[in-house]
Amino acid sequence: MQFTFGDYTIKTHELDQKLSVQVTSELGEVLLNDDDKRTSDFPNEVCFYIKNPTHKPEAKGLKKFIFGDYTFILGINYAGELFLFHSVKLTIGKKRIDGKDTLTLAFLKDLNSK
Repeated sequence: MQFTFGDYTIKTHELDQKLSVQVTSELGEVLLNDDDKRTSDFPNEVCFYIKNPTHKPEAKGLKKFIFGDYTFILGINYAGELFLFHSVKLTIGKKRIDGKDTLTLAFLKDLNSK
């Protein structure tokens, strides 16, 4: 599924009980902000930003999205960064697919279950 949120395009794909989330924009290359030195109030947030955008994306309030068993919230701050907030019950993997930063969301496994 593909949808837009402000100047960002979000592509999701569910496979093997995981949800992949890839973010792009016509304003420039979208990257994960791994070098964020700000203190975070949320341990379950992921920040995307546009490298050298043609113009800064406008701020946009929080909106909830549901894909099967997966839920996350998106918002764009005044600096134009896209934030994805996910459940603390999910584990997040970060990798590059087709040259783009991609998140993989999966539910934490119960170590006691068989």
